[in-house]
Amino acid sequence: MSSTELMTLRENADIKIIEIKTDLSSYAASDLRKMLESLLSQKIEKVVVNLSEVNHINSTAVGALVGVAKRLRQTGGDLKICALADNLTRTFNLIGASSVVEIYESEESAIAAF
Repeated sequence: MSSTELMTLRENADIKIIEIKTDLSSYAASDLRKMLESLLSQKIEKVVVNLSEVNHINSTAVGALVGVAKRLRQTGGDLKICALADNLTRTFNLIGASSVVEIYESEESAIAAF
């Protein structure tokens, strides 16, 4: 699978939705960071990251998500995460990322929160 098949970008009105279909290890985390930076450079303000198919996430990927969420909030936007497996929720809680990034049970609830 190519990296474009492992991460898809969709739109719902003015919200960009990144759906990740692979574990976020070093290589995939780098691809995620590039995609997020690209959205920032396009002045996108609302981003939802769907992690429903992710079983593992490394600290680089969590750092990228937290960093972009903070940057988006500085310009009136936000990044929301949805559909985390229980082990990912524990990871986000353990490293304190869940206090920075809003986490939702479903993509629909994350979109509705904007």
